[in-house]
Amino acid sequence: GETSQNQLGTLIAMDAATVKGVIDRLKARGLVELSKHEVDKRRLLVNLTAQGREAIERLIPLARAITEETLAPLSAKEAATFMRLLAKLA
Repeated sequence: GETSQNQLGTLIAMDAATVKGVIDRLKARGLVELSKHEVDKRRLLVNLTAQGREAIERLIPLARAITEETLAPLSAKEAATFMRLLAKLA
């Protein structure tokens, strides 16, 4: 669903300037669209386009494969510990 640029920055732990740059690049590629908040016109809402949703559907399996390959040398217990530590850093 839609989210504001500020919310997105908080969710992915990026500062506002970095988020704006990323969103600008995604918009230029047709992956997201921006709209103004109905009540607070200063807030920009970010939505995936159909092309953006298609990209996500293609990329999620690749990301999972990379994660599996990265964790392959670890035991199940080590992988779980590693993932908990990463979550703590986020």
